[in-house]
Amino acid sequence: MHSKWNYGTTIATAVLLLAAGMAVHADGVQEYGTENVLGTGTYPSDPKAGATLIGLAPDVVTDASLTLGHGYPFSPGVGDFPGTDQIYVGSVQTGAHDGYSVSGTRINGPDIMTLDYSSLVPAGNTVTSLTLGIAADDFQFPSFGQPFIATLNSQAAPALTTKLESLNESGPLVHFFTIGVSPSLLTSNNTLTLSIDEGGDGGDGWAVDFLTVGVTTSGGAVPEPGTWAMCGAALMTAVGFARRRRGQ
Repeated sequence: MHSKWNYGTTIATAVLLLAAGMAVHADGVQEYGTENVLGTGTYPSDPKAGATLIGLAPDVVTDASLTLGHGYPFSPGVGDFPGTDQIYVGSVQTGAHDGYSVSGTRINGPDIMTLDYSSLVPAGNTVTSLTLGIAADDFQFPSFGQPFIATLNSQAAPALTTKLESLNESGPLVHFFTIGVSPSLLTSNNTLTLSIDEGGDGGDGWAVDFLTVGVTTSGGAVPEPGTWAMCGAALMTAVGFARRRRGQ
């Protein structure tokens, strides 16, 4: 007596398994600009150490352990990422409170930096978290009271603004921190536009050395190699049983 076995159903199941993809989960970090202390030197250690580069929840902030003093003035070199290694003051400057604000290399804000992270997002995937890192230099709101204005993709970024205004980097000093960005602020072209400006009298100069973007994603329908092998074996087994059944 032969046991009952529905080989037609098994073949169909195997084909469906073979066609179905495993969800792809990807993550990665991309850096923009050069870690060169605003073009004035080198860091004694990794300036990002201690900060979380990927996977932060919206508005969560982490700080690197290093804060480094350096000389000035400075200006961007050939090939520097746009918006980095440049001294900025407010879009309207009517006062001066520090050396940056009277430097001949300063320019008026806003400092607009466009961060394309599309290479970190596999086709068909959705960004589930984005972590922005900024090597912020010479922000001194506690000392001079000139308010900063930060936006992400033209939307107000109050948590980022609060972090920038918490820095008191007289000296000047450069310090790296990261902050989680809400996926609701992101756009379909996988580009993040960061804008930093200053209100008040615009006379507290600042700069950015480099930036990072870390993303996690999910989605897509690209099977893993092991999945193809498993489904292929199931299909071959089903076909073999079908042939033997027909031969009986």
